[in-house]
Amino acid sequence: MKHIVLFKLAKRSSENQDKLIEILISMRGKIDFVHDIQVYKDFLGSQRSYDVMLEVSLNAEDLDRYANDPYHVACKQRFAPMISNSITIDHQ
Repeated sequence: MKHIVLFKLAKRSSENQDKLIEILISMRGKIDFVHDIQVYKDFLGSQRSYDVMLEVSLNAEDLDRYANDPYHVACKQRFAPMISNSITIDHQ
């Protein structure tokens, strides 16, 4: 399955996008049941745009495990002050 999160930064800048991307990418290889992590940076910057997209590939039964994984939780704590809003979708 894919767990997708879109993030809107409180203060949009290329530097803040890059900082968030660095935090998200740091999860690669740190959570053994996650198959893949991809991160994308919005370039358009329209009013409707979100700034960064996270795409996590994992088994559906591991979604709660991922949400509570200590490394994932630590990453969320690091970037939470930067975020004004986020939305998610989970699909198979």
